[in-house]
Amino acid sequence: MMLLEHAQTVEHRLTDHEKRLQHLEKQDIKKDERIENMEQNFLKLENTILKENQETRNLFKEITSRQWSLIEGREKAEEAKEIREYELNASEKKDELEFRKQKFSSYLELAIKLLTAGGLIYLLIESLLRN
Repeated sequence: MMLLEHAQTVEHRLTDHEKRLQHLEKQDIKKDERIENMEQNFLKLENTILKENQETRNLFKEITSRQWSLIEGREKAEEAKEIREYELNASEKKDELEFRKQKFSSYLELAIKLLTAGGLIYLLIESLLRN
């Protein structure tokens, strides 16, 4: 009887052990599936991060390009302003020089006319006095 009880206990243990092994195998499969899902999610996340990183870099490149364009445009505008101011100053100086020349010419012409007229008046008075 003892042998029979012992056989039933061993059989019971064997069955119980078999059930536990099956349960562990199922758990192992579930863990493998979870790990695989996690790896897939990790890859998706990694791809998303890489994509966002690329988009961010492209955005920064575009912003930087726009800033350089604005800076270059501002520099060109400042250069054009300086050129206009230089040309305006040169034109004003040229006009001032022309005005001085005309003024001097007018004074010279007036002096010549006065001297010439004075010489004529002198000759006229001298001829009247001789007569």
